[in-house]
Amino acid sequence: MLDKSLAYRLSIYISLAVVAVFIAFIVIYFLFNMKIIEENIDNKAVSAGAEVAAEIKKYVVTTKEVTQNVADQIVFYDQKDYVQPFFDHLLRKYQFINAIHINIDSTLELKSHNYFSYRENDSTYFFEGNKPFENCVSKHPNYKALAEGKKQNWSEPIFCERNKHVVVAFYSPIYYVRNDKTIQIGEVVCELSLLQLNESINKIKIGEKGYSVLMSKDGTYISHPNKEWILTRNLRDIPPEVFKKRQLRVDDFLTSSNTGSIVAYPETLNYEKSFVYHSRIEENEWILLLVIPHKELFEPLYVPILKMLFFSVLGILIIYILVTYISNKQIQPLSSVTSQLTRFTNISSESYAGEESMNEIKQVADSLNLMKLWYEQYQLKASKEEKFNKLQHTDLLQAAEIQKSLIKVDFPAFPNIAEIDLFASYNPARIVSGDLFDYFFKDKDHLVLSMGDVSGSGVPAALFMSVSQTVIKTIASDLAIKRCSSIVARVNNELHSNNMHQFFLTLFLGILDIKTGKLTYCNAAHNSTYIVKANGNIEVLVESHGLPLGLYRDKGYREGRYQLEKGDSIVLYTDGVTERSDSNRLFYGHERLKENLKSLVGLEPKEMVKRIETSVRLFAGDAEQNDDISILVLKYYG
Repeated sequence: MLDKSLAYRLSIYISLAVVAVFIAFIVIYFLFNMKIIEENIDNKAVSAGAEVAAEIKKYVVTTKEVTQNVADQIVFYDQKDYVQPFFDHLLRKYQFINAIHINIDSTLELKSHNYFSYRENDSTYFFEGNKPFENCVSKHPNYKALAEGKKQNWSEPIFCERNKHVVVAFYSPIYYVRNDKTIQIGEVVCELSLLQLNESINKIKIGEKGYSVLMSKDGTYISHPNKEWILTRNLRDIPPEVFKKRQLRVDDFLTSSNTGSIVAYPETLNYEKSFVYHSRIEENEWILLLVIPHKELFEPLYVPILKMLFFSVLGILIIYILVTYISNKQIQPLSSVTSQLTRFTNISSESYAGEESMNEIKQVADSLNLMKLWYEQYQLKASKEEKFNKLQHTDLLQAAEIQKSLIKVDFPAFPNIAEIDLFASYNPARIVSGDLFDYFFKDKDHLVLSMGDVSGSGVPAALFMSVSQTVIKTIASDLAIKRCSSIVARVNNELHSNNMHQFFLTLFLGILDIKTGKLTYCNAAHNSTYIVKANGNIEVLVESHGLPLGLYRDKGYREGRYQLEKGDSIVLYTDGVTERSDSNRLFYGHERLKENLKSLVGLEPKEMVKRIETSVRLFAGDAEQNDDISILVLKYYG
């Protein structure tokens, strides 16, 4: 093939590349679908396991609740001489309860101190007296170990000779209040028939041939389709053929609380490969196994997989034929490509003579060399532009650092002043910000608060913000100017005289007397201010006292007054909070902010600010922040 034309070889290479990519895609798609199939199998196993576990829990939880109720009420029913009807009712209602045992301390004045009631076929039998009754459970070592613990617990399985049932017993102490002291006076034991439990579990369909197995926490079978194995087989007795080369570490399996799945070859299915899902019943640490033949899970998928492989091979052949045809008939000869390159690079074909003029590779090389020279010149120009952009970015970062130095971030703000606590946050949308806030004492009793938002964006708006903050602090610190409206009017005139770009500033400025809680304030077209009352109410200072600052000279401004009470909090913010939008362009809004504030009653300012920030962030999700966000909370303690 090396003696063929370059165009011909190119068509072959393209065909092979496309086919290789297609084959890789098929393999990846197949593996991906197999993974999804395995996940679906796990999900089905979890669903079936949950159904079986729910059936088991119904028996276990009911038995436990019945035992606890009997322990709580036995003294009352003894005093009313109603124990036998009570027990008859329980055994008739709950067919899976095999028997009930009660032993009460003889020092308590009761009609009887020992009760024993059990089920035999369709009849119930009741015994009472003042001596413990001997029976198959009370003599068993598993029960004695349970009684010695003197706390609510489940026993290991017990075989009861009385009615040939396998049972588990739940033990609950009986407590009695004597001389204002709670003491243990006896015990209640309820037997849960595993025969009834086994029948209920086996009624649940697990595929065509699948089944479920329930084991005690030491690995003994307490439920199995083969009833002869109940209490006679243990997980440790499983022959090696069940797991083949992958041996199960029984002790690790029994002590682990994890759920999962393994591959096994169970005896019950004649060592057929099977999927085994295992989980724990939390109430008594029993182990639940779901066994489903592997063939049942994967056999329905074999035909679709074979169809997919057939059509994949057919698709590869069709693609190979099409690509080869298109390459041979439609791809322009390499000479055409060369002529286009020479035309692009202004190299004339007449500069070549004889065989050299037919050397398309050399012509391409010359064209590429010229393009390389052009590209190097382009890179040099681009490098100069990049350096200039980096210099601009550095200047912008320095401007941001200077701006941040004007923002107070040291908290607590006034650690030695008990009447107030204050916290604020500042989150610019970009490198520099147009938000401002400040707080400082005009004198020892009067605290000045300001929160503002400059129109526009970028460095000019950030510079206007810095100038505005300086002007506000300078004028507000003048002891001769006491009214908020006068301070705002002076600030407006100063900003107007230095406002070449027609920026404007919305501003909230307040003066708080920390001794009396009296707040005077002026709102120059800024957002409404919220007062979070100590009693849980939310009040809104909605009145605007004038136009934004910096647009018109000699504008008059009014002011308002509000009396803070002990425990009230002032919440100031910029419109970056309420106008924060999510991916659907919905605003966070004032109503959502107000509802959020209702949940912040009683919190400290720092916690309130953090929770507002969290609420806004969760609402916005991954949406880009388009405006600066500033929040200030002051709490008045009186």
